[in-house]
Amino acid sequence: LCAVQYTGVAGAAFRQEQHSRTLPPGQEEAVAMTVTYGEYRPHVGDRAALKLTVAAGVQESGQVLAKELLVRLHTPELTLTVTAP
Repeated sequence: LCAVQYTGVAGAAFRQEQHSRTLPPGQEEAVAMTVTYGEYRPHVGDRAALKLTVAAGVQESGQVLAKELLVRLHTPELTLTVTAP
């Protein structure tokens, strides 16, 4: 997981995990990774996205699959309600 600048240039990875799974043909399994604001805040700065890169390999055939997911960060909207003059 790394921060990405608006130009598309990725920074150094700040989080890495390795998981090993053995799945029979046709099966799938989800692996969750929770990243808190406190963890990614120091790396984001003026950047507006995080990039997650996932790689998987098949031991028997040596095939490798890699995928990337770009997560754009948005500042939440703030709504103010004035209750008095």
